[in-house]
Amino acid sequence: MHYFIGKNQDNHVPISNGNVLAWLQQYDVGCRPVDKISQIFFGNFDMSSSLFDYPGSYILAKDQNEKIWYDPYGIIKEKLGQIGEIISINSTRYIHGYGIYEVVSHKGNTVVRTKTWAPPKRNSFIRSIEVKTLRSNPSEASIFPIVHLKNIVQRIDNTFISRISENQWLATTVSPSAEGIAGDISKAVTGGQVTIFEHSLVPVPLVFTISAQKVPSLSYSKPVFQVFASGASKEEALHELENTLVQINQSQEQTLKGWQTWHNKTVEIDTLSPDLEYFWRVSNTLTKMSLQKDGTPIIIGFKPYQGNVWIRDSLWIASTLALAEHLEDAVRSLYATLSYLIERPDGNYYFAYNVVTRLPNEHAFENDTTGLILYGIWQVWSLVKDHTIIHDLWPIISQSAEWILKNRDSSGLIFPDAGIWETFGPHLGEKFEHMTWTSAISAFGLIRAAEMAEVIFKNEKASRFRQGAFELIQAISKHNVHNGIVTRSMETKLLDASVTLFFSEFPIFPKEWLKPTLKAIQQRLEDPFIGGIWRHESLTTEEGDLKPWTGPTFWLGEAFLVNNDVNEAWKYFNHNYNNSAFCGLLPELLYSRGRPRGIGMPSYSQSGVIRSLLLYKSLYS
Repeated sequence: MHYFIGKNQDNHVPISNGNVLAWLQQYDVGCRPVDKISQIFFGNFDMSSSLFDYPGSYILAKDQNEKIWYDPYGIIKEKLGQIGEIISINSTRYIHGYGIYEVVSHKGNTVVRTKTWAPPKRNSFIRSIEVKTLRSNPSEASIFPIVHLKNIVQRIDNTFISRISENQWLATTVSPSAEGIAGDISKAVTGGQVTIFEHSLVPVPLVFTISAQKVPSLSYSKPVFQVFASGASKEEALHELENTLVQINQSQEQTLKGWQTWHNKTVEIDTLSPDLEYFWRVSNTLTKMSLQKDGTPIIIGFKPYQGNVWIRDSLWIASTLALAEHLEDAVRSLYATLSYLIERPDGNYYFAYNVVTRLPNEHAFENDTTGLILYGIWQVWSLVKDHTIIHDLWPIISQSAEWILKNRDSSGLIFPDAGIWETFGPHLGEKFEHMTWTSAISAFGLIRAAEMAEVIFKNEKASRFRQGAFELIQAISKHNVHNGIVTRSMETKLLDASVTLFFSEFPIFPKEWLKPTLKAIQQRLEDPFIGGIWRHESLTTEEGDLKPWTGPTFWLGEAFLVNNDVNEAWKYFNHNYNNSAFCGLLPELLYSRGRPRGIGMPSYSQSGVIRSLLLYKSLYS
C-alpha cells in the first residue's frame, strides 16, 4: 500500500531552499484530511525558529453554486446539515520531482489545487491556490486563505506582521491584494461581526477574504497567491515580501528552472521507468532540501530529531550528494558537518547536536563516528579529486584513525558500544557489545584513511592504518562470524542488517560470507507477514524494532545485487517503493501501529533510493 503523509503526526513533506523550511501535511489530528502548511522555519530548521501558531495555514473555499463549503475543519455552520462529506485528497506530488509541491483535493463539487514553493535565494514561501469544479461546470468561487499567527504586531494596508522574537519576524499577505480579518474565522468568511485581536501577544487566526473568482468550465480559476516572508528584523521581512511580490507571476517557473538546472548536474542514469525516474528525482531533491544555506545537513523528519545535526546521518547525506555528482553541495555539507565535531573525553567525537545550541544531545554511546568521518571525507575527496580537502581535514583524519588504532581491546575489536542503532547499552538496561558494525566501519575508514595519507606522502601512517584495518577484519572473522554468517557482535549469534553494507557499499568482507549471511537474514530478519527487513534480531529494545526499516531493506537488496541475484534484489527494493507516500517520500520504518515514521528523512531512506539505483546501474563509485 501507499502511505499518506500525515497519518503519523510527526511526518511532514518538506519544502526548502536552504534559507527557509516549510512542513506540509495532508492529515491533521485524528487523521482528518487537510491540505495545510503546518509550520515554517527561518534562520535554522530548529523548533525554536517556528513562525506559525498551531494549526498552521490552510484554505476555506465556497463554490457559489453549492450548499457546502470546502472546509477541512467543519468551521462554517451556515445551515444544519451543510457540512457534508469530508475532504478527499486526490493527488500529491513534487512537480517533476522538483522543489514545488502540489496537492489536489476536493469536497463535494469543489476542487482545490495548491502549489507551494520557496523561491531561490529568498527568505519567503509562496502558495498558489486555484479552484475548479469536479463536474467541470462553470461557476464562481470565494477563496479564504487562513494562517494562524503567534501574534500580530502591525498591519500595513493588507500586509500583516508577526514578531516571534528579537530576530524572528514574519510578514504575510495575498496577491491580488485582499482584506485580512483577524479573529473568529466563521464570522470572517460569512460576513458576521468579528472581534479584532490585532496588536496582541496572543495567537490569532488571520483570514484573507478574496473576492469571488470565475471558474471556467474545464479549467481552474486564476491563481491566488498566499505569500510569507521572514527576516531578522521587521524591515528585512517587509523587504523580502516586497521583492517576492514583484516576481510573483514568474516565481513558479523560475523556481522550477532553478531546480531543473540543479538536477541537470546529477549523474546521468538511463533507462529508468517513469516511476523510478520520479523516485530518483524526488530523492535527490530531498537531499538538497535537508541542507541549510551554509551546507549544514539537518534532520527534517520527525520529533524529537527536528533541527538536529547527526554526524552519521549528515555524512551519509554528504556522501550521497557526492555519489550523485552534486559535488559543490557535497563539499559544503562535509565541511559544515565536521565543523560540529566536539571531542569526547576519550578523543572520539560526540555524534548528535542541536543546531542552535551546538550542545550534544546523544542518548547512547557509539564508537562508529571516527570510521564514518574517514569514509565521508574519503568519499567526497575521491569524487571531487581536490587534495586541498585532505590538507584541510588532515588533523581530523589523523585523530580519527589514531583513535581507532588505540581503542581496541584484547579481542582486537573496537571497544563495546551501542552500535549503529543506538539500541544496545545501559540506557536500555543492556550491556554494550563488540558490534560488528562499529569495527567494520572503522576498518573501512582506516583503509580509506591510508589512501588519503599516501596522497600527502605520509606513507608510514598509511601502512599503520592498513595494518589496523587488516587486524580488525581478522578479529571480526574470529569472533563475529559463525559458519560463514556475520552476526551482530562478539557477544551474540543474533543478526544485524547493517553487516550487509560491508558486501556492497563498503566492500571489505570476504565473498564466502555473503551467501550464508544473506540466507540467515532472509530467514530471521524478514518480516513474515509484510516483508521488509528488521534492523536487528533483538526485538525487545525499542518499539520501533517491531517493524521493517527502509534502510536495511535497501541494504539487503544491494547485497543481492552483489550476489548477482537481481530479481531477489528488486523484491526488496520494490517493497520500499510500494510502501512510499504518494508523493514519493519513504518512511524510515513501518511503525509498530502500522503507521510510517520519519517520512522525508533523506539519510537512510531517500539516500537508499539513490545509492541502490547507482549500484544497480553499476555507477556506484
